[in-house]
Amino acid sequence: MSDDVRRRPVPGVRYTVKQVAEATGIPAATLRAWERRYGVVEPQRSSSQYRLYDEEDVRRLTHMAELVRHGTPASLAATQVRSADAERAPTEAERRTGLGPPVADLIRAAQRYDDTAVSQVLDRALAGVSFEQALEGWLMPALTELGRAWERGELDVSGEHFVSAAVHRRLASAFDAAGPNSGAPVALVGLPPGALHLFGTMGFAVCLRRQGIDVRFLGADVPHESWEHSVDALRPGGVVISVPMPRDTAPAARLVDSLHAAHPQLPLWVGGHGAATERLRGSRRLPDSVVEAARTVARRLHQG
Repeated sequence: MSDDVRRRPVPGVRYTVKQVAEATGIPAATLRAWERRYGVVEPQRSSSQYRLYDEEDVRRLTHMAELVRHGTPASLAATQVRSADAERAPTEAERRTGLGPPVADLIRAAQRYDDTAVSQVLDRALAGVSFEQALEGWLMPALTELGRAWERGELDVSGEHFVSAAVHRRLASAFDAAGPNSGAPVALVGLPPGALHLFGTMGFAVCLRRQGIDVRFLGADVPHESWEHSVDALRPGGVVISVPMPRDTAPAARLVDSLHAAHPQLPLWVGGHGAATERLRGSRRLPDSVVEAARTVARRLHQG
């Protein structure tokens, strides 16, 4: 690969892991490890499942390599790269992408139970932007519109669940790609008893992992005794309780009370539509933005 390509990857061109290793000086095994452990990049895959990196991936990896060469631990370097990406101006490709494909495409795919079409829509929504931008700029609003389509009678509930299952798989893959951040501060994340709406919490967990936090995700409808057992077993740096709906406020309040009484020094955060209340005393209210909420928790935990 020429020196010009090493300095300036060509827009629109995709690179193999071997080419990126040559361009950045990072061994291929390290590139794969950084993707798996820290989620610095999320390369696309060819039809043969080979990694394909774009110019933004190369830029991020080069930045991280420079930090590591100057003595920054890899986990902290990954956090700094992601923070720099979050603060930079959008690229021309990101401006062209906007808020992703029309939500109507997702609704039509749901009506036809077309798995290929759903995957294509999600691919388009996630292409060319960061996970954080795709999550808040397109995915969460699209799921809201999908629910409204069901309310209008345009979509059977099974079609909504069909798409939700595909989104769940994407979020689970993104969570796996961003971690596990072993040795980093531990955050316990989940929902109180009876709370079932997972997507906002899963998106938050991915964002928090991408901020370099060791996230232990408990999932939905977690009983009080299981929360208490997890806190006792893990001794986390903080606990985040998602309160997605107003009906989840009461069980969340009881959970906050019990955890705060047993662990008065443990930072407790709450977020979601049901968290905007004074009933959740002993906890800290997170910003409505999932991305900002993750940054808030990550800053506090990294500070110790």
